[in-house]
Amino acid sequence: MQILFISQYYYPEIGAASERITGFARYLKKFNYDVTVITGFPNYPFGKIYKGYKKTLFAREEKDGANIWRLWLYTSEKNNIISRLLNYISFMISSFIAGLFVKNIDIVIATSGPIFVGLSGYLISAIKRKPFILDVRDIWPERIYAGTNIKRNLFLKVLEKLEAFLYKKAHKIIAVTEGVKNNIISKKVKEKKVKVITNGVDPEMFYAKQKNEKLLKNLGLYNKFIIIYAGTLGLLQDLDLILNAAEKLNEKKEIVFLILGRGARLEYFLSKINEKGLSNVKVLPPKPPEELVDYINLSDIGINTNTSHHHNRMAIPVKMFIYLACGKPVVFANEGEVYSIINDNKVGICVYPGDIDAFCKAILLLYHNRDLYNQYSQNGLRLVREKFSRNILVNKLINLIHELKLRDPL
Repeated sequence: MQILFISQYYYPEIGAASERITGFARYLKKFNYDVTVITGFPNYPFGKIYKGYKKTLFAREEKDGANIWRLWLYTSEKNNIISRLLNYISFMISSFIAGLFVKNIDIVIATSGPIFVGLSGYLISAIKRKPFILDVRDIWPERIYAGTNIKRNLFLKVLEKLEAFLYKKAHKIIAVTEGVKNNIISKKVKEKKVKVITNGVDPEMFYAKQKNEKLLKNLGLYNKFIIIYAGTLGLLQDLDLILNAAEKLNEKKEIVFLILGRGARLEYFLSKINEKGLSNVKVLPPKPPEELVDYINLSDIGINTNTSHHHNRMAIPVKMFIYLACGKPVVFANEGEVYSIINDNKVGICVYPGDIDAFCKAILLLYHNRDLYNQYSQNGLRLVREKFSRNILVNKLINLIHELKLRDPL
């Protein structure tokens, strides 16, 4: 069976979207499926083409058995609305054109957001008369104005119409969490049409290993209790909670915060570190998976801090799976499904957004109580192995594909 994925983001790009589709493609190939991926030249999140790639109209490569089509798209280091919109629309156009030339397709899977990818996937499936699966990672266009004061203008209303259209036309919809599924169903989509397949982690890429002594030395973090945050520094993250926690724990000289990320609020975050004189916070650029695994294994605790925005209540940060797969207990400030996953499975401590006292108390509890730390570490390794390993999630995708082929012949 030939599966066509359309995803704007793919390895070696950094982030949940890239990791999700890269993992699906890799493991589907292991199960003897033929996989073609239409994607852009890697540029996220920096806005410039990665080293080793040259932006042309079209290039092909093979990675882990997947046939990858790299396409031209607009890129810019400017992080503004116009630049992002041009980036999204240019890929929609180029991916649609390229999709028409892919032969012997049996099924089309497009991952959204951006929602424009979904439109490209639907048009290709309609022209080729093949089943269409829409993989919904973020609810668009809600994701555009989440955490901002942007009003529902005419453009956003048009995107909402497009969202409803794609939900109607998709033969199956994959939701990344139960919260996303419920949001989709609330928009008059039949429940049986929507299947939850969460994010997860590739155990061959992220796993517990010995600390990289050379990296530890280069970072100057010997004999430190390292709290790591690996992810976006954006509008939906409560960066002030990290800053306030670092300030409150500053007297514990052996505790340091290691931040690997970029985003719309990076400059704000750096300015506040300087303003508060926080010597216990080290900020570095994002790292590709093959490097990130060493940074996670240097650390002692993985953290995440989200705002109380309703969009966050639908999300399960992919960084949680990465932390747990490396045997690191987590301390999160989150609501929704992730709160239950962490506390019910005893893989760490999840507190409510904005609760600085509870957040710091949780960090200190794991800092002082090694038995509890080890218990959470082992629980996390087991949870990932049993529920969130990539091969388990790919089996769910395979079952959905075969269910669709049996029930919805075109």
